[in-house]
Amino acid sequence: MLTHGILNSQLASALAGLRHKDLFVVSDCGLPVPHDIEVVDLALMFGIPRFEDVLDALKPELILEAGTMAEEARGGQAEEWVRKRFDVPLQYVPHDGEGGLKDLVHNAKFVIRSGETTSFANVIFRCGVPF
Repeated sequence: MLTHGILNSQLASALAGLRHKDLFVVSDCGLPVPHDIEVVDLALMFGIPRFEDVLDALKPELILEAGTMAEEARGGQAEEWVRKRFDVPLQYVPHDGEGGLKDLVHNAKFVIRSGETTSFANVIFRCGVPF
């Protein structure tokens, strides 16, 4: 049995399959996800686990090179949570519409659904490499 790191087997497997330039999403509990995208559903109830808890668990596990958030998240709590944990450039797109965050979710390998209820607490991360 694992004694540290990600214990959720579905999440650990999804993370292990990531490669350079792959995209994945950390979302609040309300982000719509296309039916053909895997969802690692960690949500237990509203607020559990928090978006920031999921970010904290991911931080030691991954090399990231960029992130995308909704323009509506700029200057808000969710952006602060991401910036506090990951030193990656963030780009911003509208939340809705063609080319918006919801539209870009189609390009992700999977979505990690948290129990977060803070508006616009969604980020699309692009994986980097450690060399």
